[in-house]
Amino acid sequence: NRNKVVELAENVKETFLSGGYGRTSGVLVREGDPYGELYAEGWAKDAQGRYIVNDNGLPVGSLANKQGQVRVGNFNPDFMLGWNNSINIGKLNIGLLIDGRFGGVVTSGTDQNLAFDGTADYTTAFRDGGLILPGVKADGTPNTTAIKAEQLWTTVSQGRYAWGEFFTYDATNVRIRELSLGYDLNMGSSNMFKNVRISLVGRNLLFLYRGNAILDIEGIPTRKMNFDPDIMLGAGNFQGIEYGNLPSTRSVGLNLKFGF
Repeated sequence: NRNKVVELAENVKETFLSGGYGRTSGVLVREGDPYGELYAEGWAKDAQGRYIVNDNGLPVGSLANKQGQVRVGNFNPDFMLGWNNSINIGKLNIGLLIDGRFGGVVTSGTDQNLAFDGTADYTTAFRDGGLILPGVKADGTPNTTAIKAEQLWTTVSQGRYAWGEFFTYDATNVRIRELSLGYDLNMGSSNMFKNVRISLVGRNLLFLYRGNAILDIEGIPTRKMNFDPDIMLGAGNFQGIEYGNLPSTRSVGLNLKFGF
C-alpha cells in the first residue's frame, strides 16, 4: 500500500489525527507526505547530527531545543508475507501457517511507564551509574559525564508524557500463526462417517522474530519489542500507538472433523 496525502482543506495543510503527540506519539497528516506518519518528541541533535546532552549528561529533548517533534516512522508495514504448508505422512497430517509483517513502527506507552517505574528489564543496566551517553554538550565538546539508569529513564519517560522516540519500536514480526497435528481414524465400511480426523490446533503460538527499538542507545542492551503489534491493528486513524493494552493470547484446542 503506497500512498500520498494529495490535498487537505484550503486552510489546513497539516493536522494531527490522533489528538496530538503529548503522551507518546501522534499521527500527523501533511500534504505531500504518506498517510500514517508518526511524530513525537525526540532526542535533540546538533547541525552535525550528533545527540545533545546537558551539563548533567542527560539527553536534551527536541522540543526544549526548539527543534519541534521528530518523525519516528510510519505505522503502515512495507509488506506482509505468509507461508502455509500441509504435510501428510500416512494418517498423520501436520499443518503450519507462518506469517509476518515487515516494516512500520509502533510507539509503546506501556514501555514508557515500565521505564519510568524501573520495572523494564533493560533498566537494570547501569543502575549504579557509569553510563556515559554518546553525544555532545551545547558547546560541541564530547560528553564525559556519567549518569545512572534512573536518571536516563525518568528523564525520557517523563511519567505519562514521554519522549516517544525512545519508546518506538520496529513493528516487524514473524510468528507461528497456526500449527495443527491431526490423525485420520480408521472407519469401518458400515460406519455413517466416511472419515474422521482428530487434530490438536494451536493458534498465535509464538514469535520467531520481533523488532527492536528504533533508538539504539550505546551501552544499553538491545531493547526487543515486548508486546504484540497486532493489538494496534484497526481501521481508524489512531494506529501505531500502544498504551496499556491487554496482552495478546495464544490458544490451544482440539478439533474433530467428520466427513460424510
